[in-house]
Amino acid sequence: MRRMGAIGILVAAVVLFSGCAFPPGACTAIGWSNGVEVDSSAYGEGVLLQVCSDAGCSPGPEVEPTPETDASVPAPGDDGTFSFGFDAPETITVRVYDSSATLLSESVETIDWTHSTDPCGGPSTAPPVVLEA
Repeated sequence: MRRMGAIGILVAAVVLFSGCAFPPGACTAIGWSNGVEVDSSAYGEGVLLQVCSDAGCSPGPEVEPTPETDASVPAPGDDGTFSFGFDAPETITVRVYDSSATLLSESVETIDWTHSTDPCGGPSTAPPVVLEA
């Protein structure tokens, strides 16, 4: 009988610590990406944006992109949005190139993040970074 009680306790411990049983309010799988839109409309159509943070740079004609083994490296998405993984850099460097890879502008931009208050975390949001020509 003692052996059955010990086995029951062992099974309960394995279930509890393996993630099969979650206490109320516990976080399950977590994943998101912080991102910000960079509005380059002041430069017209057909420009290429390169965004750099402390983690590295997105692809661009003059500076080699940082290998994307780190999700914090700025990654271009749709509609001028750049994602930073879980990172939320306070400042980014934005380079604007024309269609012939000529650098039109380089600026350091501050991002005004609003961080999630969810107990399990969540993406930080920010208003678009609007570039001026």
